[in-house]
Amino acid sequence: MIEQLQASLHRLREKKPLVLCLTNHVSVEFVANCLLAVGALPLMSESMDELSDLMAISQSLLINIGTLDAAFMSKAYQAATIARAMDLPLILDPVGVGASQFRTHFAQSLLPFASIIRGNASEIMALAGDHAESRGVDSTQSVSSAQIAAQSLADKQVIMVSGEVDYLCHKQQQYQIPFGSSIMPKITGMGCSLTASIAAFAATDGDLLQATLMAGCFFALCGQVVAQQCSTPGTFRQLFIDQLFQPDWNRIKKVAGE
Repeated sequence: MIEQLQASLHRLREKKPLVLCLTNHVSVEFVANCLLAVGALPLMSESMDELSDLMAISQSLLINIGTLDAAFMSKAYQAATIARAMDLPLILDPVGVGASQFRTHFAQSLLPFASIIRGNASEIMALAGDHAESRGVDSTQSVSSAQIAAQSLADKQVIMVSGEVDYLCHKQQQYQIPFGSSIMPKITGMGCSLTASIAAFAATDGDLLQATLMAGCFFALCGQVVAQQCSTPGTFRQLFIDQLFQPDWNRIKKVAGE
């Protein structure tokens, strides 16, 4: 698996894909830094007027609905429509879905456009129509409880449910990613940055399930390696970006059991 991961990361860094990020204001800086660290080019925009031009030069589109308002919704829906016309991968992060009907209905309106969806268990369950309790970005459900909901969405999209052990599915294929660290959920924007990394890998790999798997494994393995060095969120954040940028493959192999 590590050789495949190294090859995927090498391909990403050779191509330097441009990822157009329509993302939330809370984590935009961390998302941009993580994208740069993995080797992609982040492009953030808040203007509807330049949307068509930016879409024309992008290799993937990230839509993160964390800070939601009418202007963002209009821009995101327009971008999703353009992405479908261009056959561009759209990676959706349905932040906080289930917390309000307003948020849930908007995320569900983007489902026909999405290529990959990454969320926590509560978000994926709410997106699929289950009335799962949500506390915003915190999941009140386990990953295992969201597997049926994920599979109900997986005929058309690649679905990733994040948690202690990440779960991926698409059609009849399923994977689990048993790596990571308990410190990662304590850092604002970690999930957002994982979704952005998936968008980067998806921009350079036509197999979207494998791209999601490689991004998820790389992100989680880097987190587990960093957790061996520190146990506080602030230091972890800095060292995590460094690890994305300059992976310690020897330690990553040990963590992966290879």
